[in-house]
Amino acid sequence: MSDPSSSPEVPSSPAPPSDDYSAERRIGRLVAVTLGWWAHGGVRLLLAIALLYYGVAKIVLGQFGVADMGDALVTQGEMSPMGMLWRMVAFSPLFQVLGGVAEAGAALALLWRRSVPLGALIAAADMSLVLVLNIGYDVPVKLIATILLVMSILVLIPWMPRLARAFIDQGEIRRGPLPTLMPWPPLARIMSILGPIAALVLVGLVGWGVSSMYPERTTDESAPAGVWEVQEDAAEPAAQLSEDTRWSAIAFGEVAYDGRAAVQLRLADGELLTGSYERTGEDTVELSLRPLRAQGQTLAQYTEITPTTLALEVAEQDDGTLHVSGEGQELLLAPDTSGSVYYERGFSWGVRADDPFNR
Repeated sequence: MSDPSSSPEVPSSPAPPSDDYSAERRIGRLVAVTLGWWAHGGVRLLLAIALLYYGVAKIVLGQFGVADMGDALVTQGEMSPMGMLWRMVAFSPLFQVLGGVAEAGAALALLWRRSVPLGALIAAADMSLVLVLNIGYDVPVKLIATILLVMSILVLIPWMPRLARAFIDQGEIRRGPLPTLMPWPPLARIMSILGPIAALVLVGLVGWGVSSMYPERTTDESAPAGVWEVQEDAAEPAAQLSEDTRWSAIAFGEVAYDGRAAVQLRLADGELLTGSYERTGEDTVELSLRPLRAQGQTLAQYTEITPTTLALEVAEQDDGTLHVSGEGQELLLAPDTSGSVYYERGFSWGVRADDPFNR
């Protein structure tokens, strides 16, 4: 039996944590959060640079170029899916520039910490569309678009609970987190000044670098620029059409990059030659032509093909025709108005007599 005079033991309450232990936890949490924001900042900086690169490339009409008559003779069946996408975007500078503004705008928003969630949302939307286009038109940068989309989602993660609450819940939406790279107020105040300056410098450097990547673009609408069909040919036709290498039609571009514009030549046997031409004198041009790139042919293999070089004299006649001579050619070319509709149709707010025009 127990001694009735003895009192039961009372369990002792845990000792309160020491001030040193609490301080260590606070410092550890502060370090972890700061490192997390630095990692987050690195991802959004890389994402912003990539978006600036692609955005500026579209704004200066460099990534897709501009639609030009030198590309008028290729048929839909001869285009690759990627070639069709490139031509579609190049045809509309408005579409191309707005796409660039969306990407560059997302990049700018990512560089200012108060607008990071907005930039990440726009970037995710941009990259979703780009990924769909890359998959749908077989553009060989699908992995890059996927990585940029994943980066956009990673940047958006800290604000996802607020977004979910805004769309799903009806409760109060609390203030969102603010990226904090420097948790100490004196350094934070310095960073609040240097950060925007560094962002503007980055935007300027990327914009200047991308815009200077592309060659100078000039436009010359004078002859021989345009789409032409052969009206007269001094050469005799071949016995079989499949062996007839006389010219059928030729398209000279009016937009030149560093002095060279696009050109396409359709032969009577159906073959299409494509390349560029340069005005070497008032009435002389030099053509550089290759056949279309074949499926399964690498770019290196294609560029190894020695181009056919033609030096021609061209003279515009009073009736609007074009006389071409040289390299065994003696031709009279007439403007092909039907072949240039795509480039000359233009835009109109009002209804035209031939609307709807879908062919």
